[in-house]
Amino acid sequence: MLSIKLFSSIKNFTILPLLKRNYGITAVMLQKTPTDPIQKLFVDKIREYTQKSKAVGGKMVEATPEAEKALKDELEKIERQFGGGPGVDLTQFPTFTFKDPVIDPINMETK
Repeated sequence: MLSIKLFSSIKNFTILPLLKRNYGITAVMLQKTPTDPIQKLFVDKIREYTQKSKAVGGKMVEATPEAEKALKDELEKIERQFGGGPGVDLTQFPTFTFKDPVIDPINMETK
C-alpha cells in the first residue's frame, strides 16, 4: 500500500511535469510555419540577408563607400602592424625553422 502511494506521488511530481513540458516543446517544433509574428519577421530577415549576401559575392551587404574605405584602411593598418605587406598572406600560419646550437661535448671520464 505504501509503495503504491509512493509511486503515485513520484509519478505526479516528476513524470507528469516532464511529459507536459516535452509535449509543449514538441508542439512548437512540429509547426511548419511560424505563427508568432516576431518569429516570422526574424526568419524573413534572415532569408533576405542570405539572398543579399549571395548577390554581392562575399562582400559586406549594403555597404556604403565610406564603410568599405574604413574596412580597407583598417586592414592596411593591421598589415603594417603585424608584418604584412604586398605578397604576404596573413591567413597562413608562419613557418618557423629552429637550429640546434652547437654544444661542446663534455668529457665525463676525467680522473
